[in-house]
Amino acid sequence: MQVNAGSKKASKRLTKFERKIVGQFFLYISPWLIGFAAFTLVPMIMSLIYSFTNVVMATANTMPLEFIGLKNYIDLFSRDPDFLTSVSNTAVMAVFKVFFGTVFALLIAILLNRKMPGKKIYRTFIYLPAVIPVVSVSLLWKLIFTGEMNIVNYLLSLIGVSPVNFFENGVSAKLTVIFVGVWSGLGPNMFIFLAALQGVPQDILEASELDGAGAVQRFWHIVVPTVSSTIFFVALTGMIGAMQSYADVKLLTDGGPGIATTTMNMLIVRNAFASFGRKSLGYASAQAWVVFLIVMTLTVITNYVAKRRERKGA
Repeated sequence: MQVNAGSKKASKRLTKFERKIVGQFFLYISPWLIGFAAFTLVPMIMSLIYSFTNVVMATANTMPLEFIGLKNYIDLFSRDPDFLTSVSNTAVMAVFKVFFGTVFALLIAILLNRKMPGKKIYRTFIYLPAVIPVVSVSLLWKLIFTGEMNIVNYLLSLIGVSPVNFFENGVSAKLTVIFVGVWSGLGPNMFIFLAALQGVPQDILEASELDGAGAVQRFWHIVVPTVSSTIFFVALTGMIGAMQSYADVKLLTDGGPGIATTTMNMLIVRNAFASFGRKSLGYASAQAWVVFLIVMTLTVITNYVAKRRERKGA
C-alpha cells in the first residue's frame, strides 16, 4: 500500500518539461488574463460593491462609500415600475428575435444547401449584414423607416397605402426592432446551420423520399432531430445576445415611444449617469446584477434542457 501511495504521489509530480509547457501556456494567455482581470473581473467586483451603496457617477472616486444594504435591490421590485417594464420589453423582443431568427436561418440554410445556380452569391449577400457595424445598420434602417429616405412608405404609396409611422406606438416600434434584429442575425446563424446540415445523412433522406415521405416530413422527422443540438446552440447564444441588446434599440427608437422599447441595458445606462435622486450608479449596479442573474439562470436552464434531450436521444 505504501509503495502504491508513493507511486501515485510521484506520478502527480510534473516533470521539468511539463512545468516548462505549463509556464509557456500561462505566458501565452497572460495578455488575455490581464485584460480579463482589468476590464471584466475588477469592474464586476466593483459593481457588486457599488450595488450595496448609493454612490453616484460624479463622486464615485472622491467620496467614501455609504452602504445602504439591500435597499437598491428592494427598490427595484417594489418602487420602480420602469425596471419591470424594461424586463418585459427585453424578454418579448428577445423571444421573437430568437424564434424568427432561428426559423428563418434554418429554412434559408436548407434552401442554400441544395444544388442550385449562384448559391455562393446568395450566401454572401445574406451574410453581408453581419460584417456591417451595428451602429451603421441601425442608422441605415432608421433612415429607411423614417426621415427623408423613408423608402418603406414610398413603396407603400406605390400600391396606394397611406404613410405609416413605424415608431408611433409601442407595438409597431417593437416589431421594427425585432425585424432589424432578425435581419442582422440571419447570416451567422445561416452558416452555423449550413455546417450542421453537412451531418444530415443523405442516404436516409433519399431512402425516405423513395418511401414517399414529403419535404415537410423529411424536414421534421430527419433534419430537425439531426441538427437539434445546433438549434439549441443558436437559440441560446441568440437569447443571451438579445437580452443584452442596447445599441440597436438606442439608435432606432431611443427606448420610445415613452419606455415601450426600453431594454434593461438602456435603463441601466440611464440610471448610472443620473446624479440625482435614488437613481444612481449604485442603483444601476444593482440592476446590472439582476440582469446578470436573469441571463445566467436562462443559460443554465437551457443547457440543462439541451443535455437532457441529448441523453434521451442517446
